[in-house]
Amino acid sequence: MKLLKVLMFLMVAFSLSLNAANANAADKELKKELMGKWKAYAKAAQKKATGITAEELNKWMEDDKDFVLVDVREPKEVAAGAIMALEWKAMPRGMVAPMVGKAMALKPSQTVVIYCKLGARSAMAANELKEVFGFKNVYYLKGGIMGWIKKGYEIHNMMGEFKVSK
Repeated sequence: MKLLKVLMFLMVAFSLSLNAANANAADKELKKELMGKWKAYAKAAQKKATGITAEELNKWMEDDKDFVLVDVREPKEVAAGAIMALEWKAMPRGMVAPMVGKAMALKPSQTVVIYCKLGARSAMAANELKEVFGFKNVYYLKGGIMGWIKKGYEIHNMMGEFKVSK
């Protein structure tokens, strides 16, 4: 009787592990499919949205051009280091659309430059502001903050200002 219970337990455990392995494989396949769709959406957004280079953004900052710089990375990414401008906002990409027109947010009459780590999320957000909310002067930073850093421009965090020496 004990042997039968042990065998039943092992069969159930084996069955659960097979189901978990199958579910894991299905999860991986779904994740791969979704990642492919996300990348395709990001590439399409980068083609549609208007980009600005790190050099152009730096020139705008030196010239005190009137614009809002929006960091759409996640809070932990922003804490590591951010590009600072006279008017700067941080809001994760998923919060950009809900915050349009709200207090302390964005208005279609403003010139807006959006950046993220590499340029994909910011292009999506810029495209959304343009197509859905009617923004006329919205740009995304080509290459994101990583492109900005590679050009040797400053980033800021709670420890101070940093830049890569050339």
